[in-house]
Amino acid sequence: MRLTQYSNYALRTLMFANLHSDRLCQCQEVADAFQISKAHLVKCVHQLGQWGFIHSVRGRGGGFRLARPAEEISIGAVIKKTEDTLELVECFNDATNRCPLISQCKLNQTLMRAMKNFMDEMDRVTIADITANQKELLNLLKP
Repeated sequence: MRLTQYSNYALRTLMFANLHSDRLCQCQEVADAFQISKAHLVKCVHQLGQWGFIHSVRGRGGGFRLARPAEEISIGAVIKKTEDTLELVECFNDATNRCPLISQCKLNQTLMRAMKNFMDEMDRVTIADITANQKELLNLLKP
């Protein structure tokens, strides 16, 4: 399984916002810190705001911050919003499945269990958990 770049950017943005929770953050500084496109981040930040993960302040001196405590934002919740689908293989989707083995397939069952275990773990982990080593992370993000 591979998460999209969009999910990666969303998670990094939320991490950055939590690491700088004492102030508003701006897309350009996130882009600079992670060496990624500001254009992609602007779209990502807008969407994260629509989903209620961040709060944006418009205008001069504006920026964004987490909309709720980092302990309340699970990685799983973010992934479920940012990924179009969590279908590892064709047979996860009843509408598009064309595999003749589906009724007896052990691979399908194994992959479904693995995906469930993965998402269960992602639901348990929060933005606060992945930024608990704040000092070390901030040191790595210094220019």
